[in-house]
Amino acid sequence: MSRGKRILLLGVYGMEMVECGGVLCKNAKAGGTSHAAILFAGEEMQRDLTPAAEILGCSVEYLGMDSAAITACEEEKKRVIRVIRKIKPDIIITQDPEHCVSDLDPGRRPAMTLLLEAMALAGRNYATDEEAGREPHRGFTVYYMTPEHPNCLVDIEEVWDEKCRAMDSLSAQLAFIGELHDTPGDRAGYGRLIPGAEKMDRLTYGKAIKRLMDGAYHLYHGSTGHNPVLLSENYRRDGLFVLDELL
Repeated sequence: MSRGKRILLLGVYGMEMVECGGVLCKNAKAGGTSHAAILFAGEEMQRDLTPAAEILGCSVEYLGMDSAAITACEEEKKRVIRVIRKIKPDIIITQDPEHCVSDLDPGRRPAMTLLLEAMALAGRNYATDEEAGREPHRGFTVYYMTPEHPNCLVDIEEVWDEKCRAMDSLSAQLAFIGELHDTPGDRAGYGRLIPGAEKMDRLTYGKAIKRLMDGAYHLYHGSTGHNPVLLSENYRRDGLFVLDELL
């Protein structure tokens, strides 16, 4: 990123801010604005995201929606539209429409409809006479995070430490990861890769598992995918790249 941009992450769950933390942090360091708006985040996640956002140089707000009750209704659309028109992003990052179908996190499927409809309506003469409706904003580029079929990589090696520290801040989520893998078989298996895993408390164990997973994932598309980047975040740009010349 040669110069900063206005980047808006429309996150479904709070950890997505850190999963896109490399891009958000690099943009902030380049003088840009990085902002995250999260649909679903309980009190513990909000508490943990505060230090994570500070590390990444990102601001964050919570839209207070219920993952079990979301319907993509008009009121929910207006909440998302308000954010888009307030931030006026050059780039919007959100979840992948393909991945969300089979991902069994609750709320992801109706959230996708909500986000796509809100992005469409934000640029139209819709609700502009209400408090929630500012001037229409359009022309942003959309990128889908951690997609099933990525078509671009962002080098995040220079901000890898910040991304890892931000992830380490998410104590509730990391303890949950430790709980998911807290069986004798898992403890023994991870013990082959994480020294002392069998004796770790759940939070320390979950943090070590996530660091291991993140290292593997962010190496996969870059260096192990025969691409000239070591650590990268992968995205899928919606629409075609327009170039002045072939790169």
